[in-house]
Amino acid sequence: MRKRFSVLGMTVLCAISVGYDVMNSSAQSATQFKDTYQHWAESSIQNAVQKKYVDGYEDGTFKPDAPISRAEFIKMVAVATGEKVNKVDGDGWFQPYVDLLKSQGIIPAEFPERYNEPLQRYEMSILSVRSVDKTLKGSMVDSTKMGLIHGVSRTDLDVYGTSTRAQAITIIERILAAKNGEKLSVDKYAASAAEIAETGSNVGTMLGLKAKNIGNSWSAGQGAVVTLNQVIIADPSDENDPNMEYIDTSHWNSRVDKQRDFVVMAKFTVEVDETADDSFSLGGYQYLTLYDQTGPLHLAKEGLIRVIRFAVPGTYVGNVAYGVMKDHSRTGLTLDVIGNEVGIAKP
Repeated sequence: MRKRFSVLGMTVLCAISVGYDVMNSSAQSATQFKDTYQHWAESSIQNAVQKKYVDGYEDGTFKPDAPISRAEFIKMVAVATGEKVNKVDGDGWFQPYVDLLKSQGIIPAEFPERYNEPLQRYEMSILSVRSVDKTLKGSMVDSTKMGLIHGVSRTDLDVYGTSTRAQAITIIERILAAKNGEKLSVDKYAASAAEIAETGSNVGTMLGLKAKNIGNSWSAGQGAVVTLNQVIIADPSDENDPNMEYIDTSHWNSRVDKQRDFVVMAKFTVEVDETADDSFSLGGYQYLTLYDQTGPLHLAKEGLIRVIRFAVPGTYVGNVAYGVMKDHSRTGLTLDVIGNEVGIAKP
């Protein structure tokens, strides 16, 4: 006897960073800096110096590619947004800026206090988002959807990475634009990746829906449990969609309408122990409900094996894929999990 289920799962990214801020050094025009000529951020550096929220060094350099510390970025945020503090000298020069942003609710209680250490990108997300809207936590989902943070590449958010002095200026300018009511461009791959990391699904970014049943488990009989780990949407019409790398398109007919459908990938864990019925098997069948039924929807990698035999106890992890018309997907998604119709996304 066999039971069937249809499903699928995946990921994506993008982002940006910040640098080192010395605002007590002698002011210089960006055009005079020894190390900014033909740098990608040369004009942005000049603009930032003119706005007086960042400056160069006494040796005539700007050090655009040097890392920025938490203290330096906090000072840049405060000064750029027009806040005034009573400056202090010495090792604690940053404390007035920290105290100010804490009093405003921009720096949350849980923010790391090792201020002279390099700022990590997720911390930059917190400060950037809360500088614009203090009602938000400042998660990577918040910052990517607002357009404040982009990916470092099409497939990488680099959440724990650091940023440079030049990149910090880019973020500050986005903060100022957002506070001014401007609509920022959004890196959809970064937003998708951030949502997957936080919720296990990108149905919000891709479909405007809310994920359901991620992390839930179902019994597949004595000694066997099936758990839904992720639900990822991939767009065949987008040649740059990193999630499409999980789909084997080598056999697709040239007449396939890639504009019509989404691919849904659900990642499952199937755990089978020694008490399971060794005469039973679980089949993970992949049905093609899109592309005009030109053939089966195969995964190029990380696919769940087609038949899990309970005679061999173990843990099996992988994706199952199916297709859905874009027009129909906006109202919600369901899939058949071991004979149960399960909602996986809702409006």
